[in-house]
Amino acid sequence: MKHYYCLFLSLAILLLGCQNKEVDTQENKHPADSVSYFLEKAQATDSIPRKIFLLNEGLQKVQQKSDTLLPLLLDYKIYYHNRLKEYDSALFFADSLERVANFQKDTNWIALSFYRKAVVNRYLENQEGVFKNAFESRKRYFQIGDSIKAARRTLEIAVAQGRMQDYTGSQESATEALRYLNKEKDAQYLSSAYNIIAIAYRNQGFYKDALKEYQNALHYATNLEDSLTYQNNIALVYEDQEDYEKAEFIFEKILSKVSEQDYKSRARYLDNFAFNKWLQDSEKDISSELLLALRWRKEQNDNIGITASYENLAQFYENRDKIKAIDYAKKWLETGKKNNKLQAQIDALKRLINLNSDKGDETNYVSEYIRLNDSLNKLNLQAKNIFAKIKFDEERKQQQISGLEASAAVQAVENQEIKLRNYMLLFFAILVIGIAIFIIYYNRQKHKKEKITEIYNTETRISKVIHDELANDVYNVMSSMETIAPNETMDKLEQIYNRTRNISRENSNITTGAGYRNHLIASLSSICPENTRLIISGEKNIIWSKIKAEKKLIIYRVLQEIMVNMKKHSNASLVALIFNEEEKKLKIDYSDNGKGSSMQAIKTGNGLQNVENRIFSINGKLTFETEKGKGLKIIICIPL
Repeated sequence: MKHYYCLFLSLAILLLGCQNKEVDTQENKHPADSVSYFLEKAQATDSIPRKIFLLNEGLQKVQQKSDTLLPLLLDYKIYYHNRLKEYDSALFFADSLERVANFQKDTNWIALSFYRKAVVNRYLENQEGVFKNAFESRKRYFQIGDSIKAARRTLEIAVAQGRMQDYTGSQESATEALRYLNKEKDAQYLSSAYNIIAIAYRNQGFYKDALKEYQNALHYATNLEDSLTYQNNIALVYEDQEDYEKAEFIFEKILSKVSEQDYKSRARYLDNFAFNKWLQDSEKDISSELLLALRWRKEQNDNIGITASYENLAQFYENRDKIKAIDYAKKWLETGKKNNKLQAQIDALKRLINLNSDKGDETNYVSEYIRLNDSLNKLNLQAKNIFAKIKFDEERKQQQISGLEASAAVQAVENQEIKLRNYMLLFFAILVIGIAIFIIYYNRQKHKKEKITEIYNTETRISKVIHDELANDVYNVMSSMETIAPNETMDKLEQIYNRTRNISRENSNITTGAGYRNHLIASLSSICPENTRLIISGEKNIIWSKIKAEKKLIIYRVLQEIMVNMKKHSNASLVALIFNEEEKKLKIDYSDNGKGSSMQAIKTGNGLQNVENRIFSINGKLTFETEKGKGLKIIICIPL
């Protein structure tokens, strides 16, 4: 024995050490003054007052209303205040949770806050409060697409309606919940829904329908307690149908299965079983069973059960011992008042009226019975109206929203049409502007092309005049003076004649077709002096056929003028022309090793200024680099 004691002690110390280590690790997980720290400490302790204290400490540490742990702290507060039956505090923190959830715009927490308020109102037996808050919670769960939780809240609505004797409404709500519940995952809620429907049928006298729905509830029962409850309800329906033998068989089976420690359930089933036997045979003495059930109920503080026991005892003793019957009926009335159960009070008063009718004392209870019955009818009617009004207001609200959405949709369509029309107008305006710009650009380009062609034609015409008239006249003068003029004069006339022939040759017709490149190279070579070496590179790599005719004319004239300028002024021994195509541009690099010049002289010189004007006429670019004694470099870029 000592060995087992030592072993147990060692295990206890080991487990305690592990537990302390785990707690220490958990406590060290968050700073000691953080919200998370107090939340975890509250979860770790078993004392509810201690939990609430730690949760309050955590609430003190919350810095901002947007803290995501704040709703969780408030939710725990609601739960534990309910456990302590501190319902005012629970409602206060449920309202706080709703405000925080709205601030954080978290629909899930908003829905949960309304559900918590519904639970508190259920404890307070405020069925109207249960209905309103469960209704609001359901609406939010539908908004976030959680149909399962919405269905569960619908069941709470159904229970509240049933307790207010709105059996039709209760049945409708429970039936609606069934549409959203999953048969595999929500068996417990399915059984509850069928049970609610069965209760509604039974209270309306539809016993066959009630039996069918109780059987459905029993089919989905997930635990023994619910199963026994539904079997008890089935037995009560058989009792209503006066099929006492079937009811007795079920009650006996229930009593054999209920746990011996579950005195609350045992009292309920024993009381029903005994009363059913008496209904079969009014001569049977069931007082011991009824009193035993009453004793168990008192020990369990089962106020609802105690009321039921007094009801059965009053009825049992009615024809056996009226004094006891009256005494139990009075106790029945008192417990009904204590539990705030109007229906129990009305039923007790009705029994007292019957028991005292032969004594003439029933008048003491009649007025109270009428008053309470009127109050109950009024409350039930009011409840039904409230339930109907809430549903109606919500439906009308949804209709208004739908109407607004429809109007918004129509407005959106109209706005879209206006926007589309504006886009089309803008498109056509851009198109017109684009066409206008294109026409202007085209006309300008056409004008440039025509101007270039006109200049070319003018130059060609002048060349022809010089060749056909001036050069021929000079030649005729030379011929007539050959015998009489001095040699020096004849040499000068020959120079004039050659110059006119060169001018004519330089401005002769230009071939812009297939032979353009060869014609261009031949022209440039003919201009180059005999003592100057001309190097031309890259011209064969240029696709000359894709260059427009007017640009070819400009290139020809520009290079021709550059070469003529070089011949007249540079005294260069080496000239290089490099052709290259870069990024859809024709690039021509000219360089010579002549005597060079200043930039000012180049800009004021007529020859190169003409070159610049020609290049600009086709949107090209021209750059010069020169210094005295360092030659001349020209870079020409022409867009293709």
